[in-house]
Amino acid sequence: MDIWTVGTSSAVPTEERGLPANLINYNGERILFDCGEGTQRRLMMDKLGLMKISKIFISHWHADHFSGLLGLIQTMELEGREKPLYIYGPPRTEEFTDRILDTGYFRRSYDIFVEDLVEGDEIVGEGYEVRPFEVEHGINAFGFVFEEEDQKKVNKDKMKELGLEQSPKIGELKQGETVEFDGQKIRPEDIIEDMPGRKIVYSGDTAKCDNMIKNAENADLLIHEATCSHEMIDERDGHTSAKQAAEIADESNVEKLALTHLSRRYRNNTQKLREEAQEVFENTVVAKDGQKFEVKPHRPEKQ
Repeated sequence: MDIWTVGTSSAVPTEERGLPANLINYNGERILFDCGEGTQRRLMMDKLGLMKISKIFISHWHADHFSGLLGLIQTMELEGREKPLYIYGPPRTEEFTDRILDTGYFRRSYDIFVEDLVEGDEIVGEGYEVRPFEVEHGINAFGFVFEEEDQKKVNKDKMKELGLEQSPKIGELKQGETVEFDGQKIRPEDIIEDMPGRKIVYSGDTAKCDNMIKNAENADLLIHEATCSHEMIDERDGHTSAKQAAEIADESNVEKLALTHLSRRYRNNTQKLREEAQEVFENTVVAKDGQKFEVKPHRPEKQ
């Protein structure tokens, strides 16, 4: 599983930073979170498989988070897309997407399915699910949890010890069944280990709030907005400072924090935001456009 912070500016793009977008590549499937202006160009530049995007999740309907959607949809048509595209977001997502699709003259070679979500919904994919949760931004706005299903892993040393290397009994053990092999009873827990799924959380735009902390709990990677330094946060309703993003990461016990959605005032001084955050949560980076984050599978839990 790889994650890219495709666009990392807030409100207005800069020479180095496009508007908000994040991409997860999970087993070859591309899932996009927000689609700000310039998203498709960055995807092309970094060869991130634009045509492989299956689902787009919009955190909220401020223009910097969806302004790249029309161009992306039309490019998919021009490139001959046939597979359906799924678009999800907070209430009114269907209404706003319909308006976008009615803009200009173009046709589509593929279906687009749109769904308004509420907190508590689960979008289930192959081996993962995406869950929206409400955040505080002054309008209907979501953060998103991407969570992989827990895995079952065979302990190869134990398998060899029991003589099971070539045995079809492995499949039965994975399904939770006790089997008999070579005169002995073997239970699933004798050879199968639990491997917890990975968890990625994207904040969208939000003030610091309890629901953000709750949903980010134990994430492997938290991609969180850091619109400004803490000295300016009183002027940024519905947003988070670098310090507050770090507090959320610390209180949620996440593994790594990536700061995004940076005001253009910091285009030449992101070090200030990084240092402010690292005073609270050391494992913090200031994300760049096109930056790749790899989240490796967890080690199996000991029985």
